[in-house]
Amino acid sequence: MASITTSVQRDSPRGSWGFRLGKLSPYLWILPALVLYSVFKLGPLIGGLVLSVLRWDGIEDPVFVGLQNFERIFSDDIVGLALTHNVLYALGTVTGKIVLALFLALLLNQGMRGRAFYRTSLFMPVVMSFVVISILWSWLYNPDFGLINSLFKSLGLDFLALNWLGDTDIALGALIIVDIWKWYGFHMVIFLAGLQTIPVELYEAARIDGASNRQQLRYITLPLLKPVMVVNVTLSLAGAFNVFDIPFIMTQGGPANATMVMAVHIYLRGFKFYRFGYSAALNYVLLVIVTLVSALQLRLMSSNDGD
Repeated sequence: MASITTSVQRDSPRGSWGFRLGKLSPYLWILPALVLYSVFKLGPLIGGLVLSVLRWDGIEDPVFVGLQNFERIFSDDIVGLALTHNVLYALGTVTGKIVLALFLALLLNQGMRGRAFYRTSLFMPVVMSFVVISILWSWLYNPDFGLINSLFKSLGLDFLALNWLGDTDIALGALIIVDIWKWYGFHMVIFLAGLQTIPVELYEAARIDGASNRQQLRYITLPLLKPVMVVNVTLSLAGAFNVFDIPFIMTQGGPANATMVMAVHIYLRGFKFYRFGYSAALNYVLLVIVTLVSALQLRLMSSNDGD
């Protein structure tokens, strides 16, 4: 009897190669993605962490310095200035993009003629290259022949014709406007997707009860859009603290560091002054800051939902 049982177990499909291959097939399907993720994400992440404890200029042999690169951050005056600019940039861009995107989404969610055209047109800046947008707005902001100043002068508003990118008081605000123009369409589409998930019956019932449009917005639309709002705010915050293209192309952190943000400072430390170890250390500090800010924002908004 035991020999018969053993023979059945050996011939069972659970012990066959086909069965084992079937159990491994899910892992084989995700293996290419895991390889790509390891090569392009985990590899650079670990390599950057190793680089952050070295002193290396890209030419001479790297020297192990431990935590000296991280200690140097506390004596770097530009770090505090850049972080301040990132906070101001985040406040300006997040507020501007969310308010403008929500306003446009509410308009385009109505039964208006030409909605597809307007949605496509308003989304166009999102798909445009950062380089193209930065150069375009640099021309618009040009104090001599820029369209903005020329328009103000033609209207007799010469006092509004400013040196938009050369004035330390307004240069950062000028970049914030460019960032809002670039990304509001992206957040608008997300809001539109959220609006289309709200049941129409809720608005019909509210109108029957005599609710005005403002009351419907306050008690139906905005509460049901909270999950979408969390997504939009989180993406906006992460983008504001990681912003690089627009400040670098348009001002390179100037004038007089008035638009210096952390990503530009990190780039200049590494590729202009060849302090790759210190640049890597700054990068990991920025990673921690972005993670903490995003986690705090998610915690605050989730606690508000609980209340």
